[in-house]
Amino acid sequence: MSGEKDEKLLSCHPVWAWHPVRAEHEAGYTLFRKMVSVSSPAHFHLALSADNRYSFYLDGKLLGRGPLRGDLDHYFYEEYEGELSAGQHIFAVEVAVWNEAWRWSAAPWAEMHAGGGLMAAGYAGNERMELPDGWLVSIDSGRQPIPWDRAWKGKARIPAPPMDEIDFARYQADWHSVRQPAGDWIVPKVLGKAEFRNAYQTDPDTPWNLMKRTLKQMAETFSPIAEILTPMKSLSLRNGRLTGSCPAGKHTVLLDLGRNQTFMVRFAGSGGRGTCRLAYSETLFNEQGNKVHRYPGTLGEKGYADQLHFAGSIWQYTSFWYRTGRFIELGLELTEPLTDIGLELAFITYPLGPFREFHAPDDPVLEKIYETACHTLSCCSHEHFEDCPYYEQLQYAGDSRIEALVSYAVSGKDDLGRHALRTIAASQFSGGLTYSRYPSVFKQVIPEYSLIWALMLHDHYVCFGDGELVHELLPNVETMLDAFERKRRTDGLIGPLPGWHYTDWVSGWPSGCSDRGEDVPETILNLFYAEACARTAELETEKGDAQKAEKLRLRAKTTLYAVNALCYDPQRKRYLDAPGHPDWLSLHANTLAVLFGAVREPERGDFLRAICADPELKPMSLYFSFYLLAAVMKYGTAEELRAHYAPWKEMLKNGSTTFPEKPGWCRSECHAWSCAPAWFLLRTAGKVEISSNFSTNI
Repeated sequence: MSGEKDEKLLSCHPVWAWHPVRAEHEAGYTLFRKMVSVSSPAHFHLALSADNRYSFYLDGKLLGRGPLRGDLDHYFYEEYEGELSAGQHIFAVEVAVWNEAWRWSAAPWAEMHAGGGLMAAGYAGNERMELPDGWLVSIDSGRQPIPWDRAWKGKARIPAPPMDEIDFARYQADWHSVRQPAGDWIVPKVLGKAEFRNAYQTDPDTPWNLMKRTLKQMAETFSPIAEILTPMKSLSLRNGRLTGSCPAGKHTVLLDLGRNQTFMVRFAGSGGRGTCRLAYSETLFNEQGNKVHRYPGTLGEKGYADQLHFAGSIWQYTSFWYRTGRFIELGLELTEPLTDIGLELAFITYPLGPFREFHAPDDPVLEKIYETACHTLSCCSHEHFEDCPYYEQLQYAGDSRIEALVSYAVSGKDDLGRHALRTIAASQFSGGLTYSRYPSVFKQVIPEYSLIWALMLHDHYVCFGDGELVHELLPNVETMLDAFERKRRTDGLIGPLPGWHYTDWVSGWPSGCSDRGEDVPETILNLFYAEACARTAELETEKGDAQKAEKLRLRAKTTLYAVNALCYDPQRKRYLDAPGHPDWLSLHANTLAVLFGAVREPERGDFLRAICADPELKPMSLYFSFYLLAAVMKYGTAEELRAHYAPWKEMLKNGSTTFPEKPGWCRSECHAWSCAPAWFLLRTAGKVEISSNFSTNI
């Protein structure tokens, strides 16, 4: 990863600091502020990082969030720069520490940290901004993260960041904007000097290996609430904002946002004593407990929730991290009425747009598929690509390949794709493989995803021609491919390798594995390996290393030969999921045999049509359909490709506003691996440029 130390900005040896009383691993929110006076207009330039996360305010206005997700060896800081008017100014930083990420706790899996801390450096006018000089710190006793077993009654565990519990009797809403805030404010204690990536020479003083943020800040835009589903006379929507009052008593207010989305919550009002359970869900639930996309339905404790406790005063709540859902339910139990209520939402995503236009006047549903795919991608794009925003918020290589290609097509931008390539490279461990998802405190290996990461590098090069990125990451790819080659058997096949042999969620495949839980070489893995070797050989040629390129081409050829010799059943005229298992048949293996070159080129079109019509093959879910669509685009007809969009048309018909993890019942209603049609719609419309100098199967 790039991100070099800024010598001028960071010239005064910044340090990390923390509250002198609060334990560094204690879950909660800690507030830092510094008053700066300038006698005339002045410039400020500030570098910030925190453990776990921070929100930065200047005179009560939010300027940014961070740090960008990484790991301790790639720990990011952000820079902020602007102008100050003459007078006093308040620099304020709210730092969240979530519980350590044990599986059932309140901690998010994608956050990799060492405990509480804040690093600040830079200047405001003539005043230096390094901690601890001039800074004060206080514990926010009115805001706490909620363990998941209290946030909802859902059955699935949640690796996402936790919900909040707010006690407005103790919550300091204006701490970042008033000259004399409430609470006890004391001087922070120094933890140690800040260390920068590749800069320290002896034992580091602190565990955070700092580097400059490499992505833009997330973008927020006002998102109007569409409808109040359970009307109350004293509440109304005004320009998409919930306003009014609520009498004492027990009330349920159900809101429809119009579409599933990711958003920041801003909720304010006055008065009231009692509680509000502010719950979020991607769907409603009917009387049988099944998901429904349309009213009638309820939410209740099947949606995870923030918990607010009113104390009869003016109150204001802003979520620290984004929430996800189409529906919001306010479960109110009040002994005194609430007045001056204002609830508004801000859609939050990485700034990928504006998106390219796509028109299909002869089939308008395709336009809706495209728009929904773009929105699904947006909801899964924040500080990195995410599999899903409601549950995991983790960056998986298998998902990210599809997300990256779609982002290249719809926006022409490679910010998140480039970031994903480098982040996954940073996860590579001593055996040569990469972790399936990163950043993640829980280490998971899916061998297939390491190969997909190599294909991502080739994808990026054919779309953008960035030779520097290839030179940077190709050694990592070579090491990874060597790890697979060491698992070559005497019969020519690769594997099995250690790890989770996930391919797709398929009925009859335990844990999504085509090996059915047996210790056998998988046809699918071998085909991915052959493709990764073939595509990486092209990159080696571009780099000028003909010897390595030839070695990789030979590996690919040897692997395809073994697949055809051992995994193809000439009687069935189908590829088996593993050699010696004639009843193990899937559309997955046979599609990859077409796409990745095991099937002879003159026969690929007819073979593809035959397998698509074969009911004996295990079908694909939405994720793996990316590879089927790619094969049909290359070896089928335009009409055949359109026919394969049928599952997406059906999901729209059933009320989906984002594309889910899989059709029918599923955990996640917004899963970016399902946005693949956007890539193919633009490719077939001629709106995506790919270098003609390379073989490509996308």
